[in-house]
Amino acid sequence: MPYLSQPNSDVQRIAFMRACLSMAKKAVTNNSAILGETLVANLESGLTDFDTSYQLLDASLSARQQEVLEKNEAVGVLKVYVRDFYDGLKRRTYRLHHPTSVFRLYGVSSEGELPKFSGDNNLFEVARQIVLGDANAVVEGYTAMSNPTAAEVQEKLSAAEKEKEEVGPADSEYNRVQKELEAKREPIDELISEVADTIQFVMRKESASNVRRIMRNYGFNYRYLKDEEADEEVVVESEQQ
Repeated sequence: MPYLSQPNSDVQRIAFMRACLSMAKKAVTNNSAILGETLVANLESGLTDFDTSYQLLDASLSARQQEVLEKNEAVGVLKVYVRDFYDGLKRRTYRLHHPTSVFRLYGVSSEGELPKFSGDNNLFEVARQIVLGDANAVVEGYTAMSNPTAAEVQEKLSAAEKEKEEVGPADSEYNRVQKELEAKREPIDELISEVADTIQFVMRKESASNVRRIMRNYGFNYRYLKDEEADEEVVVESEQQ
């Protein structure tokens, strides 16, 4: 026997309410209304409120993704500058026969091996060490590094830190809107169940297939067991598609 399949996603909930309201308005025009005015009004307000929250969630997710994208791009640029700086430092040290102890001013081993970046914060710390190390190297009589300069590394570091800071608020806003929408799902599901109960009660003396036909008109769907024969109108619709 077919069983009623209620909407189980936000998109399905919104699509159902739209279809249900459309049918309810047609039924009023045709003097065949099944749903009461109060229930229809609740559906209208519920759809408006739920759809608004859903659109807000979609917008906040897009904003969060954009902030993460901008942060990743800024971090990627900083990483290139840091690697280029250390590569240049290493080549200059060997080319000019500087003591390898100069590497320690920049926070690297005496072999000049580039530090491994285990995350954004670790990369930021390495970049800060470059800026501080270059200033200390100049005090000790070394020429400031170039291509890139420590100032350029600082510029990219500041940009990356700024982008990272902007991810937090966007993430918090997304979580807030997500929780707000989550709190609205149960009332909407209860409203949808009320619509189903109302239609089934009004049509309680009709055949089961007629009830399913009207329920489908109002936006509901039914699932069939394997090898179970579908209702005639479902078969006709399938053949027409």
